[in-house]
Amino acid sequence: MRGCMRRARCSTGKKILAGLAIVMTCGGVSHASQQGNTGATVTIPPTPEQYSSEPQPLTAAQCAQCHPSLFKNLKNGGGRHRFACQSCHNSFHTYSPAKSNWEQIMPKCSSCHTTPHGAKVTTCSACHANPHAPKSMASKAQLTALCYDCHSSVRDELVKYPSKHSKLACMTCHTSHGYKPSCFDCHKPHVKGQALSTCLPCHPVHQPKSIKFGAQEPSSSCSFCHVRVYSRLAGSTSKHNALSCVTCHRDKHRFIPQCTDCHGKPHSQTILSKYPKCISCHLDAHDMPVMKKK
Repeated sequence: MRGCMRRARCSTGKKILAGLAIVMTCGGVSHASQQGNTGATVTIPPTPEQYSSEPQPLTAAQCAQCHPSLFKNLKNGGGRHRFACQSCHNSFHTYSPAKSNWEQIMPKCSSCHTTPHGAKVTTCSACHANPHAPKSMASKAQLTALCYDCHSSVRDELVKYPSKHSKLACMTCHTSHGYKPSCFDCHKPHVKGQALSTCLPCHPVHQPKSIKFGAQEPSSSCSFCHVRVYSRLAGSTSKHNALSCVTCHRDKHRFIPQCTDCHGKPHSQTILSKYPKCISCHLDAHDMPVMKKK
């Protein structure tokens, strides 16, 4: 029995008349036939070979054609989750509101992960709200309360070396998980144009008052707090003028060396007994009196 006729337009814009007839038998569809321009009927055989093999899994790029936002999240923040979609999603397009089967078809974190953050932290989605961008964690109250569960060494530093940093909540500086702020967000540099990389070698961030100097630290770094001392030393005509601050105040902030550490005992015991403090005569270690040229 012939069916209805349908017009189709070819790629060149020419119109052709095509007739599609479905021959129905008592056993169902037997085959299809097409009537060409000549009026002759051409039989189109069925093509069961199209279903003779299993389809290949879609690539991530093919999935992205329908799920572009999820693909973008994985691309920009997926971390180790950037693998084939089928590694997590074993069931596709089977969600039914009537069945309320969302939980059944969605992958479970426990399929791959055990308890990487210990037995106390097991609600993954509380911090990793987006499984397609697992490292992008929002600043949530629960995350704030759990910082020290993973970062106990940081807590130990803040307690052992109290400073203004010890009184701050973690999220004051680390506004999102893994974010490391610039020191200059809160602090002014010691000198104009100071590089950020020079901060941490002297000021460990969680014990900032435990100042330690590198052997090559320039005196200009000290000048920010010690303006008058730096000016006197810079204008002095003594041999100390050629030395950097760390030559004498080595290793540790506020360390005050003894003159004898470098000079030994240049005077007789009689003079040293009468004037046990070198500074009694030499007045200022940063601008000592010098012998006048004759």
